[in-house]
Amino acid sequence: MPTYNITEDLPYDLSIPSTSITFTLSDTAYDVVIDDLPFIVKVDNQNPYRRETAPYKKEQFDNSLEPGEQSLTGWALRSQTSWHNGSGLKFYEPGTDKDSQHKFADSRGVDISTIGQITLLPEVVDVYNSANLITTASGSDGTDVLISGDSAGGLNKISFSGDTSATLTPYTIASHTTNPFSSVTTDGTNYYATCNRGIHAGPIGSNADVFAFKYSDSDVTGTFVKYVKGYTLFGFNRSIYNITISTTAASTNTHGVAGTDMASATAFKTHLNPSWKWNDATAGPAAIYMCGNAGNNGEVWQVTFDETTNNIDLPGAQMVISLPDGETINAVHYYLGVLALGTSKGLRICPVNINGQVILGPTLHDHESYPIKKFTSFGNYIYAATTEDNEAATFTHGCLIRVDLSTQSEDGTYAYVHDLEYRSSTNVTPISSQAVDVHKIGDRLVMVIEQGGIGGLRIQSVTLKRDTGWLQTGKIRYGTVEPKFFKYINVQCTTGNGDTIVVATIDKNGLETSIATLSEGLSNQDVLIVTPPSKQEYMAFKFTFNNVTTDQDLPVIEAYQIKSTFAPRRQRLYQYPLSCYDKEMDRYNSMFGYDGRAMEYIQRIEAIEETGKFVNVTDYRTGEQFEGVIEEVKFSNESSPDKNSSGFGGILLVTVRKL
Repeated sequence: MPTYNITEDLPYDLSIPSTSITFTLSDTAYDVVIDDLPFIVKVDNQNPYRRETAPYKKEQFDNSLEPGEQSLTGWALRSQTSWHNGSGLKFYEPGTDKDSQHKFADSRGVDISTIGQITLLPEVVDVYNSANLITTASGSDGTDVLISGDSAGGLNKISFSGDTSATLTPYTIASHTTNPFSSVTTDGTNYYATCNRGIHAGPIGSNADVFAFKYSDSDVTGTFVKYVKGYTLFGFNRSIYNITISTTAASTNTHGVAGTDMASATAFKTHLNPSWKWNDATAGPAAIYMCGNAGNNGEVWQVTFDETTNNIDLPGAQMVISLPDGETINAVHYYLGVLALGTSKGLRICPVNINGQVILGPTLHDHESYPIKKFTSFGNYIYAATTEDNEAATFTHGCLIRVDLSTQSEDGTYAYVHDLEYRSSTNVTPISSQAVDVHKIGDRLVMVIEQGGIGGLRIQSVTLKRDTGWLQTGKIRYGTVEPKFFKYINVQCTTGNGDTIVVATIDKNGLETSIATLSEGLSNQDVLIVTPPSKQEYMAFKFTFNNVTTDQDLPVIEAYQIKSTFAPRRQRLYQYPLSCYDKEMDRYNSMFGYDGRAMEYIQRIEAIEETGKFVNVTDYRTGEQFEGVIEEVKFSNESSPDKNSSGFGGILLVTVRKL
């Protein structure tokens, strides 16, 4: 079955069909037939036969408040001078889509947060690895440390120095090798950590630890503890407890001895679904938000908080978000007026109004294969821990998604971009990794990485930038599906000695082709776009940064500009000066016609013009036959200058646009 492009001739009439051809050439030597109306062409100096290209460009009119590329003539231009509104853009149409002006399609390893430039992000370096997968690392006190629990029952305080070292201070835990940890939280002074049978607690600054609360005689997975608004919330299966435990007094019910402390605990909220499990909580300004799942369905619950009395109403918790069927939730995080949800489908940013009502936001970073695991935040940003394919899609990298809450689009979504990314060492066989948590230590980010069954911490480098990164623009189509020739690209950039920026085109089929390598001294020059050579409906561009110098601030891109020409299929106008009399004679002196013929033909041609019907034109002089539309009809009544014509008539000037 044939396929058609919208820029090609229409395969079928959509609205106004052409009139049927009923004329058959007889003994009369006609020159031109328009549908079933035959004519003799009568050319003179005042009425020539003409054929010319129909106008296909409109005069530009710029009514914008400020001049821009739309004010210029000649080339069709498309430029970009900043990328700070983040990724996720499909088509780059700044003239019609205001939000697209400073956005792009996707990136890895580049920093777009500074208005007017693209540079490389800091490198992520290994500082700690453990054969026992780190299940969580959470919280820091005034000395900027992490409290980490692992799958072998170890509990450690971790501090960092520079790019290369992490100092571990183990907390003293007796007989705990068979009790892995699953969750850790801090109140700034003390830590609280859940293992598979109870809760450990102790001062952050000391290496002392107590088994403070036992909740089960058998092993339980999936419990969590979270310190919010002065309360220590403990999620145990489908119940949430608000517990008060001592950081110095140990429970009388130890790991290996029967008995629990649950008799003294009261479940403040128990979900009606017996399969339910709570997994996270966060503090809002006037409420606490908790989340969990049952099967393939996730929910967020709201607990009101009285700022005057500092009391929470756990029994009165209400569900405020029910995720679509099949979408589960891993983490919830309140920051700067929004509630971030890390789900199995990706990242959602949900506005919270002044009354504490939560509005389910759209999936901002939609990636069902790699869910969002955990969050942290500072400045104007929320950082989400997740996973992405490498460029070849052969393995995965643990990475962060950064959401800029200071930049909101008209549709209510926020600017986001891929931020720090952990890449396994290039001198060994790459191993897939995933980011399962993220924390802020001082002014740096720490990623919790799982790689090949081994856990580790990766910290944002103080001095090193990445050696490579890339950014891909949105698809450029100038607001029309008409084909274009993309001719030149001009990149304003700065590179160090040996640094390069590779420019590649990406066509409609996704084929990526390198067209230029920019190095020192090659900025701000028109580079010929040699591939693809044919006209395209749209094109995207990819810039790959390669840094080999000691100058970690280079290379940098400040702007780029694309120069194109439109390449619509040209249409032609044919002007026919037609003899239109009642009675006429052809070039072989054969008479034809009848009284009233001229006016009949004039009226029939005018009727076709008025309806806009397609007409079939046959020119026996040139051998051409085509379909067109009558653009203009002019009739001049005149006396016949010779014996070839008689009666009423004149010159009928018909202009046809060939389709």
